[in-house]
This record gives sequence, structure tokens and C-alpha cells, in this order.
Amino acid sequence: MIIKNLEVANFRKFRDPLRIEGFTDGLNIVVESNETGKSTLLEALRAAFFVRYSAKTELVRSYVPIGDDVAPRVSVGFHIGEEAWTLEKQFMKSVFVRLSGPSGRKESDAAEEALQQLLGFERGNNKGTDPETRGPLGLLWVEQATALAVENPNRIVRNTVRGVLEAEVGAVTGGRRFDAIRSSVETAYSALRTPSTGKSKGDLAAAETRLADAIAARQAAEAVFRDYEGTLADLETAKSRLKILERDLVDPEAVEQRRKLEDDLKTAETAALRHSAAEAQLGQADAIVTTALAAVQRLDTAEDRLTSAEKALGMAKGSLQEARSNVEKLSEEEKGLRQALDHARQETEKHESALAGARDRAREFATAAGARRAIDARRALDDLEARERELKQASADRIDAGELRKVAEYELGAIQARARFEAGAVKVEVELKEGSTLRIDGKAAEVASVEVLKATRFELGTAGSVTVRPPEGASLSIEADLAAADGERDAALRRLGIKSHSEGITRNERAAAAERELVALQKQIASACPGDASIALAPGADALKAFVASLGEDLIDAAAPADDIAALEGAVTEAKLSEATASGRREDAREALSKAERVKATADADHGSAHREKEAASENLRTVIDAGDREKLAADLQSAQRDRTAKFESAEKAKAGTDAFDPEAIRRRIENIDRAARRAGEERLELTASIAALEAAVAREGTSGPAGRMAEAREDEEASATSLERLRREADTLDMLRKALTQAADEASRTFLAPVTARAGRYIQQLLPGSDLSFNEELGLAGVSRAGIDEACGDLSRGTQEQLAILTRLAFADLLLEDGAPISLILDDPLVYSDDIRLETMTDILQEASKRMQVILLTCRSKAFRHVEANRIVLR
Repeated sequence: MIIKNLEVANFRKFRDPLRIEGFTDGLNIVVESNETGKSTLLEALRAAFFVRYSAKTELVRSYVPIGDDVAPRVSVGFHIGEEAWTLEKQFMKSVFVRLSGPSGRKESDAAEEALQQLLGFERGNNKGTDPETRGPLGLLWVEQATALAVENPNRIVRNTVRGVLEAEVGAVTGGRRFDAIRSSVETAYSALRTPSTGKSKGDLAAAETRLADAIAARQAAEAVFRDYEGTLADLETAKSRLKILERDLVDPEAVEQRRKLEDDLKTAETAALRHSAAEAQLGQADAIVTTALAAVQRLDTAEDRLTSAEKALGMAKGSLQEARSNVEKLSEEEKGLRQALDHARQETEKHESALAGARDRAREFATAAGARRAIDARRALDDLEARERELKQASADRIDAGELRKVAEYELGAIQARARFEAGAVKVEVELKEGSTLRIDGKAAEVASVEVLKATRFELGTAGSVTVRPPEGASLSIEADLAAADGERDAALRRLGIKSHSEGITRNERAAAAERELVALQKQIASACPGDASIALAPGADALKAFVASLGEDLIDAAAPADDIAALEGAVTEAKLSEATASGRREDAREALSKAERVKATADADHGSAHREKEAASENLRTVIDAGDREKLAADLQSAQRDRTAKFESAEKAKAGTDAFDPEAIRRRIENIDRAARRAGEERLELTASIAALEAAVAREGTSGPAGRMAEAREDEEASATSLERLRREADTLDMLRKALTQAADEASRTFLAPVTARAGRYIQQLLPGSDLSFNEELGLAGVSRAGIDEACGDLSRGTQEQLAILTRLAFADLLLEDGAPISLILDDPLVYSDDIRLETMTDILQEASKRMQVILLTCRSKAFRHVEANRIVLR
């Protein structure tokens, strides 16, 4: 399955329509910052494929942007194989779903059903949260933080994978008969015990209950028997205690002790009243002393406050005068430094103007000089280009090596044909005297030498004739071969414009030499046109030609300026330093003036505050003096202190009188005597009632036979124990059988899961070399074995769990892909807990997997995936 495009509108944070295109078949990475909606896009895909369009659940309502009343809409374009499909779905308002593809367009429930059949998932619970119904895409579309835990694949994936493995392995854990036997054993065992906890149930639990009831009945019967025997003993004990209690109730010593305690209590209460009155009078005296002492302290405080206020006012006046003087001084200083700064700025501007003029003159001179250099270089370039054209012409005369080889072959063929011709022909040489004639086969001939290939008649004027016959086997074909070879050679030489093969070689050598010289010349041309930044001349011959062509005919031959630019730059630097110094001094003076003004303002405020405090202290002192002078207040304080001393002595004497008696202790002793008497009366009543009850119980139990009931209860307990033991042996036997079947299933499961382990092993060896994986019956990753040590998944670090969760998903994806299932891997914010080395390994594995299936990574960490070659998509 290849997702091609995605469009969302009114979906959570995407109020405006957003269309994302450009997804490719391989690895796609969406790198965006947090809160940009990457996870929302994955949620939109889940909504489009797994949530019914008509649902009104809390999940669907969460699709609506906060504060809006709109209809969320999602559209997805995807390919399955070579078929293109489009899915459109709208929720909440005017709901609809449309699935368009090669078979046409379907809507409403028909579209939902076609989508389920196409992608291999089932209708869920309308909440979109049932992972068991999502099929392969539910396993491979991993939302944020879900990959941190290793989970079992959903039911549809398990069934699909089991189907693939059945075809690959050939047998599934014993087959259906094994499952039926195991199911029967489990059913029988479940009737007696809970499989998960081993807790008894059914007949076994009932037997245990019967035994417990029998034991309880036996224990109750024994208790009744023991109670009967105990009741007899308790009756005798109660009668003895009642006799002792009746004797204690009429004890005369207790009565006399209580009367004496009542007399002591009256004496203690009288002493306590006298002590309380003395304490109250002492309290009044303390209050009078405190009031007099407070009046004296207020007078002292008012005088101290006035003294402090006058002192503070004097200090504030001095500080204010000093602050005003400092402000005036700093203001004058700031004005002088401001004038110095203005002068320094004028000097800087003057020197900068002089430097600018000198630089302009230098620039004009440099431009003119550069132009003259460019003209000289252009003239030199003309000579070099003329030689370049000659060399190009010379190098163009090169003859193709193949053609030259053919010429050599033709020349060799002509030489060989000549040799055959000379070997098969008869050469006749005729020497004629002056005035003689020669005719060969009736034709006049002037040559003195002829090569004869057939019977030829030579007529020697009137002297007669001679017929020359060559040896047997000669043929005219030799002559024809010679003529053909000569013709091919001559035609090739004429076509190439040479006279012989050696001349062609010589021409090629000259062309090669010209090419070598041309390369050196072109380098020389390039070096002769280096460009000149001072006149904006770019490197290269074309730039040089264009520049010279743009120059006027009359160039100003400017003389070199006599300005000392270095000295002028130094003067500007010195002026700027002087300006900076003046600016710094002026800024410091301004800050000092501002600080002095703040100090003056503070001094003004302090002076006003001190003045107001002095007036308030004077008014407070007058108020205190109006209440009485110091001598009167001191006399009142001494009188109050003498009165308090007298009352304190009276209170101490009253307290000494109360120490002899403790009223509370006396009351507690009286209460204890009364409580003992009441309790004795109550115990007499209780014992009387208990004796009556015990006598009735003895009379009643003695007639019901408690010993017989105890014997019956013991027999019932033995029968219940025998029945329970039988059921326990049956449950234990079934448990042993369950464990044996489970062990056999585990052994077969290891064989069955070998293909899964092998596929996952390809990845795990890259991540954790030397490690093996183990899977449970639900195809979930159970643990990792490293260096002979087994580790459960829950004991691994969060980073390793996340990595293993992704790798096992890839292993299942490979199996599902082999079965033809629609596969697409989407990871939201993956590998957050991976270190740098593990991250690089995992990205390599994902890149390899992307060659077989589409992989989409949603991440906010651009740096972590910067090294990965992938198709990058931007949310815009």
C-alpha cells in the first residue's frame, strides 16, 4: 500500500484545508517542530480508515476544532499494487464516505465494507480504539509513544501470520486434534480449578466447602462438649465469688475512710477560695504597675524620638546642600565634555572626507590602469587565438585510426595480390631493333616487357611471330585480384587525401603534436585572462573581449595620485579614537550628572521626611507631657510597685495553706470508693444471674447428649476429607497433563515460530549482535537472550524496548508482504530514546525496509535524521 496524498480540513488544529502531496514508494520523512500537527495527521489517517463516518463518539467529537461548530473532513489517495484509490470521509455534519477506485465509486455502508475487505480489517466498536480489529495497518501505523512498549500483534495479524507460517512450516502445533485434546483438558481442569491462579472451583470447591463445614461442625460439637464441662466448673466458681463479694459489701472500714475524706475535702476547698482571692488582688496590682511603667516608657520614647528626629533633620540638610553643589559642578563638567565631543566629531568628519577623496582618486587611477592592462592583454590574446586557429586546423587533419588501419590492410592486400600475380604470370621481355614493330595478339605494342597469363601471340614485323603459353594453372583471376586490390587501395588513399599509409601516419603525428600544443596554448590563453576585480572584469577570454569592446577610444592617462592613504587612514583612526574617548567621557559625565540628580532628589525627599518627623515627634512629646510630668509618673510607679509587693506576700501565704491539701486527689479517692461499692453491687447482681443461667444450662445440656453429637461430626469430617482427596488427585492429574501439553506446544511453537524468529533475526543481529529473540503463543516478543542470559522485555531499557518493537513490526510486515497484504509503515516521533550509534543502525534498517514497503517517519528532530537519504515533506 502506497499513500500518495492526504488532505484534512476542520480537523482539530487544521481549521483551514491542508493538502500534502509528494509521498513516494520508499522512505518519507516529515520533519516539523512540535505543535505543528504531525500526530494529528496520523490520527486523521486512522479516522479515515478505521472510524465509521456515522459515529458520534467522544473520539469523533474531539476531531472538531475547539470553539468551532464544523464538520471534520479527511481525504486520502493511495495505491494498492497498480490500482489507484481515493477515500473521502466527513464526520459530525452532513456525514458521508466515498471510496473511488478501479471498480467504480461506493458510498455509505457499502464503501465502509469495501474498505474493510480491501485493507483486511474488521468493523470495530465505533470508538476507533479497538486494536484487535485494525488488521495489518493497525500494527504498522504506530502513534507517538506506542512503540515504547513491546505488544502482541492484533488478532487479524496473528491469524494472517499463522496462515503464512502454516504454508511455510507445514504443521501447526499438532493440528486441530491437539487443540481439541488440549481444549478438553483445559475444560475439565477449569471445572475444578481456575487456570490462571489455580484457585479451586466447581466440585472441588464444593468438596472443600463440605470439608470446611464438617470441620466447623466437628469443632462446634467439641466446643459444645467443652462448654458443657466448663459450665459445671464455672457454676462452682461463681458461687464461691458471690460469697466473698457479699462479705466485702458490709466492710465498716470503708465507710469510716469515706467520711474522713469528705472532712478533708471541705478544709481544702476553703483554703483554695482564700488563695484565689489573693491571686485576684495580685493581678490588679500587676495591672496598675504595668500601666504606670508604660506611662514612664512612653515619655522616654517621645523624648528619644524628638532627639533622633532633630539629628536626622540636621544630617538631611547637610546632605541636601552637598547634593545641590555636586549637581551644579557635574552640570558644568558635562557641558565642557559635550563641546569637546562636538569638536572631536568635526575632526573625524574632516579626516574621513579627506580619506574618501584620496580613495576616489586612487580608484580612478586603478580603473584606468586596469583598463590599460586589459587592452594589452586583448592584443596578446589576438596573437594567441590566431595560433589557436592554426593548431585547430592542424589537429583537424587527423585521420581516423580505423580508416588508417583499413589503408594499411588495403596496401598489404595489394602487395599480396602483386606477389601472387608475379608468381603465376610469365614475364616476356622483347628487345626490338630500330625500325622493328611489335604486335601482341594483333595489337600494336610499344612496351618492351609484358606479363603473360594466357597464350599470347607476339608478331615481330616481317620476321615472324611467337606464341607464349604460360604454365598450366595460371588464370585471369590473379590479374583481376591484383586490379581489385590496387583499386581499393587507391580509392582509400584518394578519400583520405594521402598518397600512402606512411604519409597518413605522418599526418596523424603532426595532428597529435598540434593537439598537444593546442592544450598548452588554451591553458596559456586562460592564464592570460585571469580577470581583474578592481575593474569588475571576470576571468576568461570572452569577458576580456567584451570589456575591451565596451571601452571608449580615448582613455584618460591619469597620473598616479600622491595621496598617502595609509597616513589618511591613520588620521581617521586617531580621530575616531579621540571621538570615542570624548564620547565615553561625556557619557560618563552624563551618567554622573543623572546619578547626582537622583541623589539630590533623594536628599530633597529625605529632608522633607526628616522635617515632618521632627514636627510629629514634638507634637507627640507635648501630648505625653500633658498627661503628667516625669516626677508625678515616677511617684505613681513606686506606689504601685509597693502595693504589688504587699499583695504578692498575701498570695504566697494563701498558697501555702492550699499545699497541705489537694482537693482533686481527695475527690478522686472518694469517687474510687463509691465506684468500688457500685461495681461490687453490680457484680453481685451479675453473679446471681450467671449462677441461675449456669444452673439452667447444666440442666438443659445434660439431656441433649453433647458427646454423641461430637462423634457424629467426626465421622462426617472423615467422609468429606476422603471425597476432597479424590477430587484433588483428579485436579492434580489434569494439571500435570496441562503442563505436559503446554511443554509440547512450546516445543512445536518454537518450530512454528522459527520463520518469524529468522526474519526478526536479520534485524536484531544488526542492532544487538549475538542475541536471539523468543516469541510467545500470541506471536508477541517474550524476551531476548544475550551471552546465554535470558532477559524479559519488561526488564530492558525503554530505548531497547522501542527498538525491538519496531524491528518485530518489520519482521511481521515482511511476512504479511509475502502474503500480499497491503503494507505501509508509519512511525510517529520514533527512536526518542536511542543513542547515536543505535539511531544510525535503526535508520539504516528502515532505509533497507523502505526498498520493500513505504515507510513514513513523523519527527520533530531534524538533526537526528539529517544523515538519512529520504524524500522530505514539508507541511505548508
